[in-house]
Amino acid sequence: MKKIEDERVIIEKRKINSRAFSYVYIALWLILIYRQFVLQQEASQYWDILILTLGISFYVLLRNIFKGLYQSYREKESKIKNMFVGGIIGSIIFTLIHGIFSDYDLSNSKDLVRILISGIIFFITWMAVQYLLIRKSEKKADEDIEE
Repeated sequence: MKKIEDERVIIEKRKINSRAFSYVYIALWLILIYRQFVLQQEASQYWDILILTLGISFYVLLRNIFKGLYQSYREKESKIKNMFVGGIIGSIIFTLIHGIFSDYDLSNSKDLVRILISGIIFFITWMAVQYLLIRKSEKKADEDIEE
C-alpha cells in the first residue's frame, strides 16, 4: 500500500530542495568569477562549469516562461521598474567590463564613445528581450487560465 505524505512535509521538502539548488547555483557563479578574475584562467580551463551554469540558467528561465511564471507575480509598474533597474545595472557592469578588458584606449575619446555606445546597445537589447520574455510568459499564463 502506498504511503500518503502530509502536504506540509511535501512543501518543506520542496523548500529544502529549492534552497539547496539556489546555493549550488550561486556557488557555480562564484567559482566562475573566481577562476576568471582571481586565477585569471583561460576560458578553456573552466568551459565545463560555464556550460553547466549557463545551461541551468537557460533551463530555469525557459521553464518559468513556458509555464507562465516569469515575473507573473509582479504588478505592471513593478515589472517595468524591475526591467529598468536590471537593464541599468547590467549595462553599467557590461560597460565597465567591456571597457576594462577590451583593447580600448581609455584616454581616446573615440574609444570612450564606442564603449558608451556598446553600453547603450546592451541596455536596448536587454529591455527588448525582457519585454518579449514577459509578454510570452503572460500569454502562456493567460492561455492556462482560459483552459
